[in-house]
Amino acid sequence: MAQKPKKLEIKVQNFLRKNKGTYYKQKKIQKALNISTADYPALKLLLKKMAFDGKIMKGQKNSYGFPDSSRDIIGTISFSTRGFAFVTTRDDEEIFIRAHDTDVALQHDKVQIKLSHKTGGKRREGKVIKVLERANESIFGILKKEGRTWEVVPESPCPPTNIVLLETHPEYEEDKLVEITDVEYHSVKSYPIGKFKQIIGSPDNPADDFVIIQKMFNLGAEFSDEVLAETDKLEFPDLSVILRERMDLRHKDIFTIDPLTAKDFDDAVSLERIDDTTMELGVHIADVSYFVREGSALDKIALDRSMSCYLGDRVIPMLPEKLSNDLCSLKPDEPRLTFSVLMRITNDGQVLDYHICESVIQSKRRFTYKEAQEIIEKGEGLFSEELAAMNQLHKTLFRNRSEKGSVDFDLPEPVFKFDENGLPIDISPSERKDSNRLIEDFMLLANKVVATHIATYASNETLPFVYRVHEPPSEEKINALFDTLKSLKINFPQPAGNFTPLDLQNILNHIKDTPYALFIEQISLRSMTKAMYTPQTHGHFGLAFQYYTHFTSPIRRYPDLMVHRLLKKYAHKPADQDLEFYRKYLPKTCDYCTQMEIKYLEAEREFVKIKQIRFLSNKIGEEYEGVITGVLEFGFFVEITQFLVEGLVHVRTLDDDYYIFNQEQHTLTGRDYGKSYRLGDPLRIQVKEVSIKERRIDFLLTK
Repeated sequence: MAQKPKKLEIKVQNFLRKNKGTYYKQKKIQKALNISTADYPALKLLLKKMAFDGKIMKGQKNSYGFPDSSRDIIGTISFSTRGFAFVTTRDDEEIFIRAHDTDVALQHDKVQIKLSHKTGGKRREGKVIKVLERANESIFGILKKEGRTWEVVPESPCPPTNIVLLETHPEYEEDKLVEITDVEYHSVKSYPIGKFKQIIGSPDNPADDFVIIQKMFNLGAEFSDEVLAETDKLEFPDLSVILRERMDLRHKDIFTIDPLTAKDFDDAVSLERIDDTTMELGVHIADVSYFVREGSALDKIALDRSMSCYLGDRVIPMLPEKLSNDLCSLKPDEPRLTFSVLMRITNDGQVLDYHICESVIQSKRRFTYKEAQEIIEKGEGLFSEELAAMNQLHKTLFRNRSEKGSVDFDLPEPVFKFDENGLPIDISPSERKDSNRLIEDFMLLANKVVATHIATYASNETLPFVYRVHEPPSEEKINALFDTLKSLKINFPQPAGNFTPLDLQNILNHIKDTPYALFIEQISLRSMTKAMYTPQTHGHFGLAFQYYTHFTSPIRRYPDLMVHRLLKKYAHKPADQDLEFYRKYLPKTCDYCTQMEIKYLEAEREFVKIKQIRFLSNKIGEEYEGVITGVLEFGFFVEITQFLVEGLVHVRTLDDDYYIFNQEQHTLTGRDYGKSYRLGDPLRIQVKEVSIKERRIDFLLTK
């Protein structure tokens, strides 16, 4: 190099220090410092060395910046069950924290981190340097006695250390799952300490799984006497009176299509031919808002729960059974109060006109998805003509939204079959057939029409409303997605401009016939931001809709109940005080419902994980086909395709070589013989060990 390394190092530091907070690509640094083309390779080596030594910071895509202590990185830490963690920043970036770098942080604490020079470019790494604010969440774990000391082995996401209980209690019993509170953790050189709160149950007993999850996530239990007393007073109204102000649709051929196990039916559909070019699609939703009035005890508990939570074959309902399974359930041959969206649609799926109204329907039939599918496939049976026309319309609607970029993630979910003790005896992937998809497409359209109605047509002024918003993915997550594609040798060009839903759809179409199709769908889904409820509409990226809301499930979602109430208010000129109230009320309510939805999803995932572990606990030694779903330095995760169950192949069990982790390529590669394991690779595994208490599944590769 023409310039001496030390002198050039100072130049680099001075340039980046002067532009502190900005990261520059290698070429930009070359140009700024007038480095010749011949000396460029040496500059790249110097930058890597300086980053490794901590003198500068390496960012995304081989960019470099000056360490800026004035720009502390602050975020919320979330632990995995294996000890490592991620810190989510204000910008929704996830920074990886190794288990030994979490300091004294506990689950969901607000922490300050320092970026590590070990970062490999795809996902930044860091270490916790300070706990700024404790989340003060309960910790759940297994009670153990070590000599005279009682300790708790954490089962919920937590640092990889036992927690000491300083006080004894007559209820203590080894191997019971307990809840502890007021955890204090002052130094990594000593154990954290906590206070016993209650026995949750026995992890060895599958019948306790429901109660354990219910208590771990503080999910609603029994309804209060006040709520039940209020519910008992509710009666179906006098039809002769109610029909004076509602559209009577009882004469129409309206029916429901739901899962076999459904107990509440909150949506029904109808389709009538108007002429050769148009038809009327009706989506009829249970009018829960008629019975659940604002400010009532029922309303308060519905908001408190926000949604129904589904754990296997059991449910923690948002509303009492008299409402969800009776008064608001669209049972066949019984008049029911509904909110209907009647849409006049062309044969090519364009909505020409619509009418949103309070109505009364009387369902003519309760179909299961399986029954409806059989009629569609055979072309005969009750309402076969209507179902055939619905299926054709669904395909048209699906094609139309797909052409605009609407993404259809067709990821299977595990469906359990349980014995009488709650032990899973079978797991199978869920199926989405035409009968499922037509209901999905009709509900999507109704939700879109309702949102568009309020956002653009209902009034000249902006009306406070509840929208379902899905923001575009961040630049970091888009880059990570394309890095993953490159690591799998999938050569798909990254768009130069804004990443659109069509770009994502094109990726999924490009890989749909490859062995990596299901895996890339999962990775793509993870790259998406979380959908949320908000009073402002910013569009729905995944659906490629400008306006979208949730209108179709008020029995099990509070936001849908709010949408029904607002539609009724906006059917007439709303009072100024109502508008002012909702402008203040909706933001915090939408945010609360979003947070509750996230909590329920976590609870449902944890319940599924427990049942999957129980299922595999009886399969020790058996072999299955799987695919690699995650690669880390200590091993790789494999999902058994047949059961959608994930376990770990630890690197220490790979005894044929010394394996080196490449974070950017998502690989573990043998140093001596070059054998490599990467994301998406199909392979065969054997179930080695399963620990229900530790929520752990270990696999071995078959020889």
